[in-house]
Amino acid sequence: MAENLINAESEDISQWVARWQTPMLRFARLHLSSAEDAEDAVQDTFTALLSGKGQPPENPRAYLFSILRNKVMDKLRQRYRNPLADEISNDDFDDLLFDQSDHWHGGVAPAAWSTPEDETSSGQFFQVLDICLNNLPEKPARVFTMKEFMECDAEEICSVINITKSDYWQSMSRARKQIHLCLNQRWFDGETLP
Repeated sequence: MAENLINAESEDISQWVARWQTPMLRFARLHLSSAEDAEDAVQDTFTALLSGKGQPPENPRAYLFSILRNKVMDKLRQRYRNPLADEISNDDFDDLLFDQSDHWHGGVAPAAWSTPEDETSSGQFFQVLDICLNNLPEKPARVFTMKEFMECDAEEICSVINITKSDYWQSMSRARKQIHLCLNQRWFDGETLP
C-alpha cells in the first residue's frame, strides 16, 4: 500500500516538473542574476516538495511558486546588494497613453474588462500575463513581481535591490502601464471603455 502511494506521488511530481519547470526558471531568472542561481532555486523548490510530508497540494502552481518565491527571496537577501543600472532614463509611456490635456489617446483607453473571476478562471489569461511580464524591462519586472507576487513591501524591495523610493514608484508605474497595454492588445482584443 505504501509503495503504491510513493509511486503515485512520484508520478505527480514528475508531471509537475514537466509542466512547471520552465515557467519557474523564467521567474527565478528574472530575479536572480545568474542562470545557475535560478536553476538552483528551482531545484531547491522541487527538493523541498519531495521532502514535504502530507497530502499533495490541490493547486500545484500556487504551491510550487510560493516555495520558489521564498527560495528566491532567501537568495536575494543573502547576496543581492548591487545597484541596478537604469535601463530607461525617460518615461515615454505617458506620451503614448495620454494627450496634452491628460485624456486617453484613441485605442489605448482601459478595456472593458470582465470580472476578475471570469477572466482568471482560464489558464490562458495567466499565459498571456506571463508573456506580458517577460516582455518588461528587467528593473520594472523585478520590482513589479517582488511587489505583486512575492508580496514584499516597498522598503524591502528598495533595500534588496538597492534602489530609491523614487525608482521604486517609477518602476511600478512603468510596469503597470506596459502590462496594461500588453493585456489590452493580447487578451482584451483592444476593446476600450466608451
